[in-house]
Amino acid sequence: MLNVCQSSISHVWKTFCETGEIKDKPKSGRPRKASSKDTRLLCRISTANPHFTAKQVYAESNLGLDVTMRTIRSYLNQGGLFGRIAARKQLLNKGHIRKRILWCKQYSAFSDADWKKVIFSDESKVELVSSRRCYVRRRTGQRYKLINQCKTLRFGGSSIMVWGCLKGDGSRKLIRCPHRLDSSAYQRVLQEGLSGLHDEESIFMQDGAPCHRSKSTQMYLDRQNICLMVDWPPLSPDLNIIENVWSILKANVYKHNCKTLDSLWDALQKEWYLIPNDLIFTLYKSIPTRIKEVLKNKGQPINY
Repeated sequence: MLNVCQSSISHVWKTFCETGEIKDKPKSGRPRKASSKDTRLLCRISTANPHFTAKQVYAESNLGLDVTMRTIRSYLNQGGLFGRIAARKQLLNKGHIRKRILWCKQYSAFSDADWKKVIFSDESKVELVSSRRCYVRRRTGQRYKLINQCKTLRFGGSSIMVWGCLKGDGSRKLIRCPHRLDSSAYQRVLQEGLSGLHDEESIFMQDGAPCHRSKSTQMYLDRQNICLMVDWPPLSPDLNIIENVWSILKANVYKHNCKTLDSLWDALQKEWYLIPNDLIFTLYKSIPTRIKEVLKNKGQPINY
């Protein structure tokens, strides 16, 4: 009737008679080398020392188990602890943290309309050959096969320095600038970059680079009647929304596989203005959340 062999029917019936269920009995399998107490100890050591390798965690535990490091990693994984690449964030001292907290408290009352008046700016270097981490899916033993390699250049290779700025309505500018940006060159960049963007209600944001803080640059901004956000906290790329735009821009540009600096500049200009305005609007709306996160994190870097 069921088109099933007799032995299968017999097995199911026997199991039901013995247990009242048709589930298979739990199988013992190979016994664990470490007890649950040992596993908890390994997890506590790893949690207290997150930069320890599995070998260091095992050595610190003094358990004396006859196990491989793969087994130790398996025990840590069972405890929810996985090996990952650590996030790279700026090293902040007490002065930096204090200034970040004061700035966030001061601007926490800004509304979305107020933030849309702020012009965010920054410089960034774009390399001809990307130095970012490159992922590849390959077979075991084929790590050094030519097709699986990520090519690099000594000293980073050729690159372009660019200056960009964003405004709350989605308007933006991208300027190619010299690698060594002094005060005079920076003022020429501002003259070209802020033309058509800055108005009487705008507030200009820049970081604390030497050419930004020089006396001649401050005098230039005064002559141009540019309202400057003078108290921007140091080492705070997580508060500058243009940093997110740089990341997206570079990822899109490297898909072009440019061979010359001129073609790289052409790709930068094309991809810069292809970034959707909705993304810019979303980044501006994220600023109040970033401020709250910095205050909640007591001035430390946040997940942006």
